[in-house]
Amino acid sequence: MAAPDFNKKTVETLAKRARYLCSNPDCRVSTVGPNSDPEKATVIGEAAHIIGARPNAKRFVNDMDVTARASITNGIWLCRNCHKCIDVDEEEFSSEILFLWREEHEKYVQADLGNKTDKIRYEQQISSLSLFKDYPPLIRRIVIDKPDDWEWRLTAELMRYLNKPHFRKLKDLRDGLCARLQEHISDGDSMDWISQRISDLSSMSSPAVKLIDRLTQSWGRSGEPGNIEEILHICCLISNYLEQVITHEEKLYFASVPDKYSTITNLLKDCWGSQAEKLESIPNDLDEFVSILDTDHGGTKEAPLVFQKTIVFEYPKGWEKKMNKELSKLGADYRLGDDRTGWIVVVVLIILLIWVYL
Repeated sequence: MAAPDFNKKTVETLAKRARYLCSNPDCRVSTVGPNSDPEKATVIGEAAHIIGARPNAKRFVNDMDVTARASITNGIWLCRNCHKCIDVDEEEFSSEILFLWREEHEKYVQADLGNKTDKIRYEQQISSLSLFKDYPPLIRRIVIDKPDDWEWRLTAELMRYLNKPHFRKLKDLRDGLCARLQEHISDGDSMDWISQRISDLSSMSSPAVKLIDRLTQSWGRSGEPGNIEEILHICCLISNYLEQVITHEEKLYFASVPDKYSTITNLLKDCWGSQAEKLESIPNDLDEFVSILDTDHGGTKEAPLVFQKTIVFEYPKGWEKKMNKELSKLGADYRLGDDRTGWIVVVVLIILLIWVYL
């Protein structure tokens, strides 16, 4: 497993991007000076982890991948005194504050110390941040730094940030922790209401397949950069899709139907919500891909490694048979699996492909 420490190149890059000044805007002391050896310089600055590198470290986040901990996006250049300060007081120096320190310091460096070309280059870099002004600092940092694996890291962090509330809501619904006024469905309207919910259910899988396909395309072909605007757009669409899944589930959880329809309603509850939750694993899968990229993975230009993630959307075992039995009891004139009902195939293979060259 890779170590969470910064490599030599990352340390040097952090120092140079900070112009060897402490990135604390209240400090900005120079961290490099002469040495008694005329061929050397004395460096009193250090590359500090913004999110803690190891368990028990300040600002440690358990579900952050080890490769991400060692990435330049998680680093900040500080003098030794400021490094010590941030590592003893997590409340005063949160990860959000440190990300903002680094972003503000780089603006300062370019504005006051950079030449015209440096300023133009930095302005181009910052222009892409306008789309991410309301997003967490870590996401903004990935956008600025664009490390080698930025497409997948950005996707993982966007999906975590945008979708965490949706996955929590699905779990809360299932656990009976949500409250809302019941919608009372009369006996005469119940069959039409159930038919509409079944129709909604049958339309859920197709958008998920298309969205993941578009997301994969947004990363670009092997050797080409991804499309940052498209990545953000598709991640937002996935979030919107999950909102609709929740709306579908809420209609089922907060409906009051006559007793004879309750079995069908219970069969419909969480049928698609449980499948949509499978999208929750994608950020961790992408973290795993990035970790492998950071090792000697063995891929070559002639024979690249292909990483494949398969997500299967399917009805629970025996679900279709139970549903048809209940529909038959109610005298419905259609059955699941009958092509005339317009039902689509529910088992879907979603493939995430990444071509990796050394």
